[in-house]
Amino acid sequence: MPNGIDLILADHRKVEALFAAFAETADAGTIGLVIDALTAHDEAEQAALYPLAGAVLADPKMIERAGVAHSQVKKQIDVIKALEGQPLIDAFTVLHTIVASHVADEERTLLPALAEKASPQQLEGLGARILQAKQRVG
Repeated sequence: MPNGIDLILADHRKVEALFAAFAETADAGTIGLVIDALTAHDEAEQAALYPLAGAVLADPKMIERAGVAHSQVKKQIDVIKALEGQPLIDAFTVLHTIVASHVADEERTLLPALAEKASPQQLEGLGARILQAKQRVG
C-alpha cells in the first residue's frame, strides 16, 4: 500500500502539471481535468488526511487553515463552472493562485509534521483511505 503522503504529493504534482499544460495550450478541456483532479483530491484530503492530521498533530489552527483553503478552491470552482471566454480564463488563473498557495502551505507545514509524528502504519492506512475516497468520487 502506498504511503498517504506520497499520494497527496503525487496529486499535487499532477495538478501542477495540468495547470502548466493549460498555460501552454489554453485548451479548455484541461480546465475540466483540473476540476476533476481537485474534486477527487479534496474528497481524499477531507475524508482521510485531515482527520488523521487532526488526531496526530493536535494543531487545530493548521487543520482550520487547510479547511479554509479548500473552501476557497470549491467556491472558485463554482465560479468557473458558470463562465466562458476570457472571464473563465481569468477565474482559472485565480484558482491556480489559490491552489498553489495551499499546496505550498501544506507541503511546508502539515505534510512534514505528519511525516514526523505519524507511524508507518498510520501513513499506510492513510494511503488506503485516500484511494478509497478517490474511488468514491470516480
